[in-house]
Amino acid sequence: MEKIYIDYGQRINGAILGVIKDILKDLSESKISSNHCFYISFKTKDKNVKISRNLLKEYPKEMTIVLQNQYWDLNVKKDFFSVTLSFNKKKEALEVPFRSITKFYDPFVKFSIQLELKNEKQKEDNKKKKNKKIKNQEEKIVTLDDFRKKNE
Repeated sequence: MEKIYIDYGQRINGAILGVIKDILKDLSESKISSNHCFYISFKTKDKNVKISRNLLKEYPKEMTIVLQNQYWDLNVKKDFFSVTLSFNKKKEALEVPFRSITKFYDPFVKFSIQLELKNEKQKEDNKKKKNKKIKNQEEKIVTLDDFRKKNE
């Protein structure tokens, strides 16, 4: 039977993303003071991020958006949020999966969180573990010749 280990990092990230989701939901329903300003950074290369080609060209890896006074159509779903923002006086629609969020900051209350992107870190860790396991297996190989008497 394979032992299952508790992945605290994954559980904490899930809880934090739940907090962010609740905050954005409250914001979309106008339950939050207008004094708040939210900075949200996310990985633009996530396969479910939907932004224009121009924005992707300008922000090829990561992008930070600001939700304060000028945003429209904020909609919060189970796995993502969508919003329309103005970039260089042009409105752009964005769709951001919660799992792509790397940072969340509310300067009004000086609250900030940085998230660990599990998929990227997990791929690196799995590769290291696999290489280490192969190396350990190679080191443990014992041949019968090691125990045979040698004819001198």
